[in-house]
Amino acid sequence: MIKCTHCSKVTELQMQRCIHCGKILTYTVAEKFDILAESVEHALKKELETRRKMKH
Repeated sequence: MIKCTHCSKVTELQMQRCIHCGKILTYTVAEKFDILAESVEHALKKELETRRKMKH
């Protein structure tokens, strides 16, 4: 999921157009990689926090 630069709503990374406003999403491969890396990092941190809470 990425934030549309035009309407600021979250849309699918694979889409070429925002599902909300129809704006064409123009991200380079490097930008998409960075967005995906941040997303994965956030998900892993969230999972780690959840697992730590379950242990206590």
